[in-house]
Parts: sequence; structure tokens; C-alpha cells
Amino acid sequence: MLIDRAGNVVTDEFEKLPDDSPIGSGAVLLSGARFLAEASDSGPIGVLWPNDRDVSALAPFLERLPVIALHFPKFRDGRAYSQARQLRERYNYRGELRATGEVLQDQFQFMLRAGFDTFEISKPGEAAAFAKAGRRYSVTYQQTGDGGIPAAQMRRLRRIGQGAISVGERTASFAADLGKTLSAESPAKIIAEAVRVIPKGRLAVVSSFGIESAVLLKLVADTDRSIPVLFIDTGWLFEKTLAYRDALVAHFGLADVRTIGPSADRIAAADPAYDLWAHNPDACCGLRKVEPLAEALLPFSAWITGRKRYQGGHRSSLSVVEIDGPRLKFNPLAHASARTVAAIFRSAGLPQHPLSLMHYTSVGCVPCTTKTAAGEPVRAGRWRGTRRTECGIHLGISQTNPRTH
Repeated sequence: MLIDRAGNVVTDEFEKLPDDSPIGSGAVLLSGARFLAEASDSGPIGVLWPNDRDVSALAPFLERLPVIALHFPKFRDGRAYSQARQLRERYNYRGELRATGEVLQDQFQFMLRAGFDTFEISKPGEAAAFAKAGRRYSVTYQQTGDGGIPAAQMRRLRRIGQGAISVGERTASFAADLGKTLSAESPAKIIAEAVRVIPKGRLAVVSSFGIESAVLLKLVADTDRSIPVLFIDTGWLFEKTLAYRDALVAHFGLADVRTIGPSADRIAAADPAYDLWAHNPDACCGLRKVEPLAEALLPFSAWITGRKRYQGGHRSSLSVVEIDGPRLKFNPLAHASARTVAAIFRSAGLPQHPLSLMHYTSVGCVPCTTKTAAGEPVRAGRWRGTRRTECGIHLGISQTNPRTH
């Protein structure tokens, strides 16, 4: 089965499973009745939801559902529009909403505005027409269920991206409003919006190539493989992390990965014995992470991170869009659950970080990273035994002036 996903026609990885077929380990779509009766956490499972049943019955399962398919049995039956709006706006569902059944090109834009992001194509010959229909309109004048940025916000965002507006109180308020606009959207849609409104060459991704990094990098590669990806090599990273970086770059075909780090002169001046981490970890992170990233971000107006609320600490109240000094910062996975991240790993067959198989749930530098025990928070192994929970790159990077060193 072909589907249109974000303007790209792809083969559906989810199989529609008849009610009398056993549930295996692959990605499947179950009928609504069977899902409520039998669904487990054994694999990526979506649901085919009838348009005559209240979507409130799905509310307890929304965090674990990667796909909800809503049915249009005929042209004149539009109840699935209401279901889509309720799922996006009332229940804040962030997974994939799929339109199935009598899905016509003329309805395409209305479906997008209701919150659908994927469409089932029954006739292969219609694939190109559907892809073209999805690109027909680029601006909306009102905020709707699709999370599209209204024209007035779009103009302001582009001026920020071009550096035509300096960051101030009004811009911070604008970023908060933009975050609310995009908060109900899927991570892929948030990345697509960032790419659409920030001028090319002014948007970067910052990735540690850590335990969960493959999910963000997949979403970025699906959108635009040429977006610059900044990777900080502190000089203290695990060799397995460096090998994983190379593996993911090849796997996704990333075209512009920039490895950055402290200069040899800065290391010689501030940490000649390579023991700064032991007696002043704040200064060590500043030297090896914060300063190099501040320098590398100078040409950019906005950046994308892979942080998530469930990682705790400062991240527990994370917004989808933030102001960080003179830049916008997009956090497309902010609201994603650990279950959602695991489902993406499984359904996309993403390579695992080698250390994830050795009980590491978050990986940084060798001296300051330990394994985690079952039941511990995801980032419990970072700076263990201290009150430190962040390296500093997300605590106001603009406060560091790379030109003073």
C-alpha cells in the first residue's frame, strides 16, 4: 500500500491485520475493537478507528500509539474530520494521523488543516497528484488542527531567521506562542516547519550521537539530509560513540556533519593535565562543550535539539520552541515519550548505540558517565554523585562569548 507522508509517497511499513490473524512482532494496524481487547506492548501497533465511535476510548493509549487511521467511508461522510481535530486539539495526540477510505485530492488541503499528516493512496497512478496537492498551498491565515504557522507569525519568524529582528521580550513571547502552535504536532512536522521558515544555511542540528540520537537524525534526514549537524568531540568521548557517529552518518546519508571541539591551545592553557573534570566539572564542560558550540553556532539563526521532557531535570518543562540568546531553538521531541522513541527505533530498524547494550541509558564523556540500574532515571548515570544534570550547552549558550578566548 502506498501512502503520502509529508508530501512524499512511500510504501507503508504498517500492515493491516485481519481480526483472525495472529499479532507478530512487525508493525501492524488493528481494528478498533481488536486493539482495545488485545493490544500489548510487544511491537509497533496502530489502530484503524471507525468514524462512528468516540475517540475518547483511545485516550489511555495515545502515548503508545504511533499511528491512528481514521476512515472516510464515502465522500459525504466527514465525521473523521471531527475525530482528527479532537485528537489533535483536545487530546494533544502527536503521533501519525492517517486518512483512509474515500480520500480524494480535492479534500487533501482540508484534511491537512484538520490535523491529518498521512494519506492512503488506493491507486498507484494517483501518487504524484497527491504529492502535488500537498504542496499546493504554503500559507494559512488562521491557526487550525494541522499546526500550520499563520501568515503573520510566519513573516516574523522569517525576519528572526534572517537576523532582521533582534531578540527581546516581544520575540520571546512570539517564540512561546509559536511553541504552543506547534506543540500538538508530530516531531517530523515540527522539523519540517523549522526547515520551511528558517532560511537555508541558517538552521543547524546539534547532536551528541548518543543513545537516542538516531531518532532525531532519522527525522532530520527524512526532511533534508543537507542540514548541518554539529557534533562536539570533547576529547573525552567513548570510542564507541565516535564509531556510532560514523555509522549513523553513513546509514542516513547525512551530507554536512561538522565535528567541533576545543582547540589544542585552549586545552593546553586550561586543562594541561586533563584532570579538570575531576575537580571542576563545570569548567571542564565549559571548555570542552559550551565554548566550542557557541563558536560553531555563530553563523546560525536557529538550531534543533533532541531533548525530551521525560529525561527530567531542567528538561521536564521543555517547550517545543525556545529562545536561546539571539537564536530560536526547536525541540521537536520535547513531548515524545520513551515508548514512542523505542517504537521509532523498532519500526525504522535504527542502529543501536553499542553502549545501550551495556546498560548505558545516556552517554557523555568517559570520566563522567556510568551505567544505570533498572528503575533509575534515564540520565542518572551522568555526573553521578554530584548535583549536576546538564553540561551547560542548554542553559543559555549565548552567555558564553567565544571571541574572548
